Amino acid sequence: MNVFYLDFETTGLSPYLDDIIEIGIKKDGTDETYETFVKPKRMPRGSLYMYVPPFIVNLTGITDTMVYEKGIEKSVAAYNMYKYIEQHAEEGKPIYIVSHNGNSFDFIFFRKLIHEYITNKGLGINPEIIASIKYIDTILLGKAFPKHKKYSQKAMCEKYQITNDSEHRAIGDVLALEQLFTNLCIDYATYTKKEENYYLENPEKIELFI
Repeated sequence: MNVFYLDFETTGLSPYLDDIIEIGIKKDGTDETYETFVKPKRMPRGSLYMYVPPFIVNLTGITDTMVYEKGIEKSVAAYNMYKYIEQHAEEGKPIYIVSHNGNSFDFIFFRKLIHEYITNKGLGINPEIIASIKYIDTILLGKAFPKHKKYSQKAMCEKYQITNDSEHRAIGDVLALEQLFTNLCIDYATYTKKEENYYLENPEKIELFI
C-alpha cells in the first residue's frame, strides 16, 4: 500500500507567502523516514532574523542556526523527497499523501515543490509517479463522522491518546499522524459498517478526501 505521511514546518502560516524550513515524510508500515532542514529565502537586511521568525522559533524550536548549519537548498530537498517516494512506492499502484490540514497547507507546499523543482526541471523523474499521487486530509476524514469537536492535530491525537513528544517538528508530527490516520480509518470503518481495516487496506475508498 502506497500511503505516505507528510509534514512541513514553515516560516509562517501562509502556503502562498511563507517558506519551508523542515520536511518530514514516512511510508506507512516502514521505519525509514526522510527528514531535512531546508534553507528558505533569507530575510532582507535590517530584519531581526535571517531565516526563522521569532514566533516560529517559539512554536517549533527551530532556530536560524539550525537552518543555517543543517539546512539544504529547496531544490535538493524537493528532489530527495521525490526520490524517497519513488524508492518506497510499489510500482503500478496509486500513491496517497496523507497530511493534517493538507488541503489548506501541506498539499499546497508539496505541489509547489514538485512543480517548481521536479516537474519543470525534469531530473530523470518518472512522470507516472507524479500523475498517480492522490491526497488525503485527516481533518476532512475526522469531520466525516460524529466523534470530534476540535480538529487540530493535537486535539484529535489527544482524543485517541496519541503522544507526540516532538510536536511542531516534522517527523514528530508525521509519527503522530500515522497513528491518527490508523485510528480515524478504523473509526470510519465502524461508522460506515465496514470491516475494521477496510479503509486502511483500501484508501481509494475514502473518496470524499482524495
